[in-house]
Amino acid sequence: MQSALSILSILRSTPSLFPTYRVLAASLVLLGGLAASPMQAHADTVDDYVRAEMQKRHIPGMTVAVLRNNKLIKESAYGLASLEHNVATKTDTVYTLASMTKTFTASAIMLLVQDGGLALDDSITKILPQLPAAWAGITLRHCLSHTSGLPDAITDDVNITTISGDRDILIQELAKLPLQPAGEKSVYNQTGYMLLGMVIEKISGMPYEQFVQTRLFQPMGITGAKFGDAWSIIPGRSDLHTSLDISKDHSKLEMKNGRPVVMKDKIYHYGAKFMPDYLAPAGLLNGNIHDLVSFEQALASGKLIKPAQLKEMNTPYKLRNGQDGDYGLGFIFMPFGKQPAISYGGGAATWRVHLPEKHLTVVVLTNLQGAQPHALAGDVAALYDDGAK
Repeated sequence: MQSALSILSILRSTPSLFPTYRVLAASLVLLGGLAASPMQAHADTVDDYVRAEMQKRHIPGMTVAVLRNNKLIKESAYGLASLEHNVATKTDTVYTLASMTKTFTASAIMLLVQDGGLALDDSITKILPQLPAAWAGITLRHCLSHTSGLPDAITDDVNITTISGDRDILIQELAKLPLQPAGEKSVYNQTGYMLLGMVIEKISGMPYEQFVQTRLFQPMGITGAKFGDAWSIIPGRSDLHTSLDISKDHSKLEMKNGRPVVMKDKIYHYGAKFMPDYLAPAGLLNGNIHDLVSFEQALASGKLIKPAQLKEMNTPYKLRNGQDGDYGLGFIFMPFGKQPAISYGGGAATWRVHLPEKHLTVVVLTNLQGAQPHALAGDVAALYDDGAK
């Protein structure tokens, strides 16, 4: 039989700048099918695989953690945190977590639900009456599950760099754009998580970042996580790289399947845009692998987020047509062969996959935009998938 690693290489064609989760789902179906054949994983096997993939994909640096039965069984760092300064990656290297932030925001909302201050089916306009009246049919659950139908604050026809960090003006601009029926489709969305941050501030009486620090980070033992965009000074943070030359006019680049063709032999600094603070709940968290492991272990313990709330987070949203959506409350759902997989990720550079039937979790943090970390995490999970329950 062909090796899993050689077959899985077909999943890594052109790195994308924004993850497309339906494509990822197909990838993990294949991964799971391969994983059905028992494979006894050892640390050196994973190390060899990671180093080979980094060389093939020109990934400067990566950190990997593996947990089984909520116990850490592997935590390793590879490569360079900065190509420019030749700084080695360590296990405490901080990465841009991007949309991984959303799962922390969802957890913060669930704490407020536990406190009795919120209900998941509350309308966002009930809590935030200053929002457009047309948004009254949108609930917290819709925002959490990417089924709100709201126009997107980043990818739709709104230029956030011209709004000068004014959230009220952004909302006014978004209100001019078409609104889709809530609960009808799973469509990845930043606006809903921006609004969830506003809800957290309104109900808790604290700034969003203070609430997350006080109610999540401190009880979970998370010490390395900090909020900030690409322009912020974050101690110990790895440079974020890309294989696309952002200095060029993209309109003149060779295109393939609607995407710019990347430079396979070159790596550049990632030219991240200015991200206003009000988008912090959607994607401005930075952290290291220790922080993600602490988060995983705290969630699984049930000591902070109660089992009933965690079960709701880990349940796909039921769409109007009766089918399961692609998202739960802060999590992404896609099959790993015939078994379920619960994931979250960010910026096409970081990914976490959890296989509940195997009690196995893999977290992959990279510093390359477009590294396809979902495939890397899936490969590592396949190596550890030895059939143990």
